[in-house]
This record gives sequence, C-alpha cells and structure tokens, in this order.
Amino acid sequence: MRKSLFLAALCGGICIAGSRSYLKKSPDRYYQWYKTLHQWICIRQDGVQITDYFLENGYKRVAVYGMGELGRLFVKELRDTGIEIPYVIDQNAGNISAQGIKTVTLKEAGEEADVIVVSVVDKFEVIKADIERSVNVPVLSLDDVLFSL
Repeated sequence: MRKSLFLAALCGGICIAGSRSYLKKSPDRYYQWYKTLHQWICIRQDGVQITDYFLENGYKRVAVYGMGELGRLFVKELRDTGIEIPYVIDQNAGNISAQGIKTVTLKEAGEEADVIVVSVVDKFEVIKADIERSVNVPVLSLDDVLFSL
C-alpha cells in the first residue's frame, strides 16, 4: 500500500511539474520514467544496489549521460560507493552543476570511463548512436542496468 501511494505521488509530481502542452506532446516520456523509477524502487526494496551490476561486470568507472531528473538521482546513487564517476555528459554542460563532478559535452568526452550510462531513457537509441560515433566506450541505458538486476 505504501509503495503504491509513493509511486502515485511520485508520478503525479512528475506530471504536474511538466507543462500541459509538454505533457500532451510527450506522454511516452512520463510513462518511461514511471517504469524506470518503479523498477528502481523495487530493486531497492529487495535490498539490491545498482552498484552490484557494475561490480559484477567489472565496471569501476561509470560516466553518466544526461543530468536531468533521472541523471541526478543516478549520480547520487553512485556517490560514495566505490564506483568512480570520471565525468557526466550533458548538452548544457556549461550550465549544469553535477555535484562536484566534471561536466562535459559529448564532443569533450574521453575514454576515461569503462562504460557510459544514458539516463535519458526515452531517447536512448538516438543518444547511443551519437555516443558511439564520438567515443569508443560501451554504452548502456539506465534501464539496461535496472532491469537486469
């Protein structure tokens, strides 16, 4: 019951935060966020940590693409876990504060990471193709990680 109320409040807050015109144009985005956040809450309630995925796959340095809502939550989740975040990538790198982590554009991204995780789950395929043209690092979506745990 508490889980359902929390999810309803969370999804309601996300929908209210968006403008009505944006919501009409992007309902799939909010549904994708809901699925992602629901899975994230479920694995946390089961005592599983996101870091388990990276440790099991030998990823010690994880770069994050996208510092929107999900990206900020993901960075916060990785902080102080032993997983290094060498940089975050965002189109608005000059205007983003990434909790003390180096912020770069895709053109500035290097190969200091073992993997890049894209937090923009609703546009993953397009972003993945852009990253693969720029950097020779494996690319995963946040959903790839969450739904494999």
